[in-house]
Amino acid sequence: MEVRQKLANASVSNNAVMEQPQGLIARWWHRLMADPVFAYCWHIYLTHRLLLFALGAALVILAPVEPPMGASLLRDLDPNFWGPGFFFLQPWQRWDTNWYIHIARFGYDIGNGTTNFPPLYPLLIAILGKLLVGQHMLAALLVSNIAYLAAMFYLYRLSALIFDDEIARGTLVWLAVFPGAFFLLGGYTESLYLALACAAFYYGEKDRWVLAAVLAGLAGITRIQGFILILPLGYLYLQQRDWKWRKLDRNVLALALAPSLLALYFFYVYFMLGDHNFGNHLSIIWSVRFAPPWESFFGGLIAMFNPSNVSNLIYNVLDLVTLVIFICFSIVWWQRKLPRQYLIYIGTSLLVYLTRAGTGEFIWMSMTRYLVVLFPCFMLMAKSAPHRFIKFSAALQAIWATLFIFWMWAG
Repeated sequence: MEVRQKLANASVSNNAVMEQPQGLIARWWHRLMADPVFAYCWHIYLTHRLLLFALGAALVILAPVEPPMGASLLRDLDPNFWGPGFFFLQPWQRWDTNWYIHIARFGYDIGNGTTNFPPLYPLLIAILGKLLVGQHMLAALLVSNIAYLAAMFYLYRLSALIFDDEIARGTLVWLAVFPGAFFLLGGYTESLYLALACAAFYYGEKDRWVLAAVLAGLAGITRIQGFILILPLGYLYLQQRDWKWRKLDRNVLALALAPSLLALYFFYVYFMLGDHNFGNHLSIIWSVRFAPPWESFFGGLIAMFNPSNVSNLIYNVLDLVTLVIFICFSIVWWQRKLPRQYLIYIGTSLLVYLTRAGTGEFIWMSMTRYLVVLFPCFMLMAKSAPHRFIKFSAALQAIWATLFIFWMWAG
């Protein structure tokens, strides 16, 4: 009996060992999936990713499109990937993605507008591209997709902190179906910026200010408007200390990191590269000019119905509708007296976006893409927007992603 019992115990022990995932990566992944928050984020991400991969592959197989003349110079930058992978990667090598890959491969050049792209995203592409033996397009998508998953994780945690888990789950759904959300999975900076911004706010809420400041600083060298993070984070820091100067500590010095990394980049561009026309590139190369927010908004309304702009009316209307919706949500956030730091984030971001006026046919240049990082608005959508609009928004995203894959302007 004793021998039989020992054999039974040994069998149970061996089965337990066999049930454990083998290998470091497998154990790490098993621990991640054991977290219900990460598991939920993973399922949202995977569904979103597979649907867009399928859409892109189907479109380039059934209706391949040559890039427009303006993009043909960059067409041969990367697709040195062939075989089945080509149909999943090539549809996303569009527009600004080519510039990020160009910077990752060749660095910055004076006079061609590349210095208007902050360095963190191209740097990560360059590092990962070397590890992937020159597959920079694959590297760009990996960086963006990992960042998107991280953004959802921190956005969930932050939403649950402000509201509850039900709102947090709804927030991720509304983010994923937003018309411009396909950029979060493409070779663009939005997912990396969103991940860094959400993480900075999350650790700020937890009073871990050194980490929050570092993340905010990295956001500033991902997208230039990241410099505004010092304002909402500074408000949160002072609020946690009851607005009393005597309660300030050395963490206040850490907040200086938020704008300082971007300042260092500008120093590098101006003094090290010698690019003294940095500001002029926006208007000369990228058809964007600086203007007061009211001029950009109301001037855009007038220009939108100009007969010469009729062919681009659909793009400008979507930009206008999404802009107005987000402005309305910022007003709702204020009326409900929700945490002010997020209202400051929404408001300052909108002001920055509205200081950029398109000089060409696209008036609110890339507005639908820029708005995807205004995460507090998705919390309010989860809290108050009718669920029937989810399918409508997802359908709009599919249409916009199709235009993007066909080399039409979508943001």
